[in-house]
Amino acid sequence: MNKLSGVIVVLSFLCAKSMAFEPKDSVQSIVSPVRINLMPGQNRKTLGRRLYLPIRYIGTNKVKLKVVFDTGSQGLILDAKRLLPAALVADTGIVMGNKDSLVLNGITVTRTKTKSRYGGTRSYAGNIAYASIVIGDKMGQVRTKRMPFILVYNGVYDLTGKPAQVDQHCDGIAGVSSGGEMKAGLVMKRENVVSPFNYLSFGNRVEAGFILAPLDRVKWERVSSMEGTSIVPLLTIGITEQEKEGFVLHRQQTMNGRFYPYVKGIISYSGLVISPSYVLFDSGNPAGGVIYEPDAAKKGKMNAGIAIRFVSDEGTIYDYAANNSNYKTTLDSRKSKSVSILGISFFLENSFMLNYTSHTIGIKPVPPL
Repeated sequence: MNKLSGVIVVLSFLCAKSMAFEPKDSVQSIVSPVRINLMPGQNRKTLGRRLYLPIRYIGTNKVKLKVVFDTGSQGLILDAKRLLPAALVADTGIVMGNKDSLVLNGITVTRTKTKSRYGGTRSYAGNIAYASIVIGDKMGQVRTKRMPFILVYNGVYDLTGKPAQVDQHCDGIAGVSSGGEMKAGLVMKRENVVSPFNYLSFGNRVEAGFILAPLDRVKWERVSSMEGTSIVPLLTIGITEQEKEGFVLHRQQTMNGRFYPYVKGIISYSGLVISPSYVLFDSGNPAGGVIYEPDAAKKGKMNAGIAIRFVSDEGTIYDYAANNSNYKTTLDSRKSKSVSILGISFFLENSFMLNYTSHTIGIKPVPPL
């Protein structure tokens, strides 16, 4: 059998598969907050940490996927080889012959291609696809409207050109930040592939958005790998007035008419003050973070024990000390990185809320013992 014949057989098989899978128990309209389990992962040697969001259905296809829960980016990207037969995934794109699109089990893959960059070090090329997606597990789940996402067919490290996996421990990245503009009809640009939570239906008394509980609820001593095998009810989808209690609310920063998930304030370390400072709270960063330092001579890894403080304009205070494991922190002087990043360790000590309706970020520190 030649390669083309193999592709035709695969396509015929996929189109003929049973359409019996229907996520009947998922929430169609969120009329009260829904609790969702996340899956914590941890490297026991470095104490680098991850949070994974489970996915149960894509289109009518029942799946068992997990993706990085990432407050530092927006839009869902999935490793195409985890979802499609290998014969349909080439280094140059998703194979669809002379068709304008490919339809598989309720998933529509288009010819539109785009790129996504992460960490300033790696880039992923993918085709834009559409499907309704069920997020969560049997303990709590929600179903999106038909939404755009990206099927990644190729990834590279920018400096070396060597292959880069989306993530060796999971199936993709769920960027849950808000700011990009939702487009009706076909999406043609990366910035219009926005958070999957933007494609949920919310009742009149529930605002769009989510709350992430403090990660000190995780029994980290029992998390022995980055695979994310345990589950913890850390995520709340939908925000009510009661859910907002105790949070300090920060208006999202706007640039060129778009909202960005940055909080403005002051960062200080070793007696030095960087003002104004803009901070991105990034659960996708597995450590302490990256502090923007305008002085190029000071860039590089921070020594263990250096105390860092961030004070927001609204009065939120966050203190931590750099170390060589879970609070590993670097200084960066590049102008393109003028926003500091506080990584997953920030979420150990704070509850985090992102409200898509009011464009606000809420922070609620863990009460002292």
